[in-house]
Amino acid sequence: MAAITATQYLFRASVPTSTTLATVGAYTVPAGTRGQIVSLTLTNTATTQRTTYCDVSLFDGSTAFTIVRAAPLFPGGFCVIEGAAKHVLPTSGAVYIAAYATVISAAMSLVELT
Repeated sequence: MAAITATQYLFRASVPTSTTLATVGAYTVPAGTRGQIVSLTLTNTATTQRTTYCDVSLFDGSTAFTIVRAAPLFPGGFCVIEGAAKHVLPTSGAVYIAAYATVISAAMSLVELT
């Protein structure tokens, strides 16, 4: 049985207002590695009093699978994506986020398994 090595990372990203998906922390899982998501938190840091909505997708290297669609983020509010912690990303996997009304911040903690 092969030993498993785990390395933990914390990524932060500012997601621009766009319906285009943005990669959290510009991170993709390296070759020969899997990534276990530990936590994913989204925050509405806009200075305006606008509620924004966001989508969260997991990318497996070829296809993005939406796990959250149009989650509301109220001004100054945050959302912890609970279901994301159950996913293991394969090699070339990533987490994509789209924000609709204001810029949001995303923080993701991930453990690489080799």
